[in-house]
Amino acid sequence: MYSGEAKRPIFVESIKVETIWGGNNISKARGYDKGYGTWWEISANKKSANIVKNYETDKNFYEFIKEDESSILGEEYTIHEMLRLGYLDTVDSLSIQVHPDDEYAIKNSDDFGKKESWYIIDAKPGAKLVAGTTTDDTDVIKEAFENGTLEKYLKRWEVSKGDFITIPEGMIHALGRDILALEVGTNSDTTYRFYDYNRVDKSGKKRELHVKESFDVVDFSKQPEFVKNEEKSRRLIESDEYVIDELYLENDMDILLDKHFCIVSNIGEDCIIEWNGEKILLQKYENVFVPYASKKITIEKGAHILLSQPGKEI
Repeated sequence: MYSGEAKRPIFVESIKVETIWGGNNISKARGYDKGYGTWWEISANKKSANIVKNYETDKNFYEFIKEDESSILGEEYTIHEMLRLGYLDTVDSLSIQVHPDDEYAIKNSDDFGKKESWYIIDAKPGAKLVAGTTTDDTDVIKEAFENGTLEKYLKRWEVSKGDFITIPEGMIHALGRDILALEVGTNSDTTYRFYDYNRVDKSGKKRELHVKESFDVVDFSKQPEFVKNEEKSRRLIESDEYVIDELYLENDMDILLDKHFCIVSNIGEDCIIEWNGEKILLQKYENVFVPYASKKITIEKGAHILLSQPGKEI
């Protein structure tokens, strides 16, 4: 069993989830012959936590962090400020969903609220996602929901490789077909399914909807922020919940962890990170959690990564 301060960058086992809309881009890259729609890459939610791979411990990632939050997350940072990352890989549209804020989620779902963002790793020409509605009139949406005309009020965005979109709590949303996206969000596993195109699962049953909860938390006035692709280093978002940078490294880059943890997501080809004189291979589509106690890592030139950090300054 591990005991002591976590300093080395942490690798965890992905949690793969078979879905009715799942694609096989990540599966093929990782040697699986079955399509999995969701791959939770970094998750320390108490309902769905990864297994830690490179430390000798019998605790899952949530339990591992809770043993020593300050050295892993940062002084005075808590599991609430932890981020959650996953791949969404689609051959069909996801259900229309909505997430609660902290107050509602803590009271009703024993969880935190959820705000998320999607970086589009790849998308077929014409691929679209749903983010928001074309009207903020709740009565209009309720009537459309009841009479089966909801789809005409869904706001659709055409996306391509390198686009980035934010999904605030309370806004309805869904990825469409033929998209591979990396989701970066808050530490929550609470999703309310609002509408599902009247689909059925493998057993011929319609999937459960969470109509009451959805209308409790939805805000039809909310709209996303949409950032179009640019092949250059840039800050994608800076919010109270998280800061995300897309980096194309022409030179080696030092990342100092003087306040809190970070997460490095390799969205390019294999690259090298260095910690404490040790060179660590980060494969394509691989993600690594770097604890606050690591203090510094270096990413070698040539890498194309997303760097995710908590937004809260303490």
